Amino acid sequence: MHEFETFVYLDVQKTGSTFVSYLLTQCSTEKALVFRKHLRVEDRYDPNKFYFITVRDPLDQYISLYSHGCGGQGGLSRRLRRRGHANLYDSTWSGFRRWLKFVLREDNADLLDDDYGAAENAQMRELVGFQTYRFLELAILDPIPTLRKCKTKDDVRAAYKEKDIVDFTVRHEHFNEDMELLLTTKLRYAMKDADEAVKMLHDTKRLNESDRVDRFEVDPKLGHNVRQKINEKEWLLKELFDY
Repeated sequence: MHEFETFVYLDVQKTGSTFVSYLLTQCSTEKALVFRKHLRVEDRYDPNKFYFITVRDPLDQYISLYSHGCGGQGGLSRRLRRRGHANLYDSTWSGFRRWLKFVLREDNADLLDDDYGAAENAQMRELVGFQTYRFLELAILDPIPTLRKCKTKDDVRAAYKEKDIVDFTVRHEHFNEDMELLLTTKLRYAMKDADEAVKMLHDTKRLNESDRVDRFEVDPKLGHNVRQKINEKEWLLKELFDY
């Protein structure tokens, strides 16, 4: 979470968040009050502030997360390596497929995140995948107790509708267009110079990018079962953002 005086950036992992925070730091006239990566809003929620979030197609997000981890970077990579699963990171497409199958297995959830993998959250894991969980833990109020009460997909939909705090969404697939709209409309008042901010957006090399493991694959294949599993687990992101 990157909180300023009148607005808050909800920084979902591997959605361009490092660059967004850098741009805001450089271009905003407002003082940063809180900056802790991927922190939930919790009791700091202020309905008078403007909240925006970044999102990404879940498969693309998984590829980026794995690629980042192959360099030993990222909280998930460090967590899995500490627990004896460094062999999952071999920087190949076949390695990614093995890693993805491992991550998608519900009985490995406790290796990914303490809250997501907690025994009392088993029902939640059946309803939402890891990337959807990461989105929801920032996008809604009281995410864990709220999701724990959900028994069906309709419950998740209703919870999101009731608890959603997001005022604007930047989609990774339309990153420049969405960010430019944000900077020149919703956040223009908080920029030193909105036009200069847009120029920085277009001219600055992206930060924290990884060498993607699919960069040499002419036709990267996952297999029907794995793609189906992603669609089943990350259904809310696909429903909300047409992925």
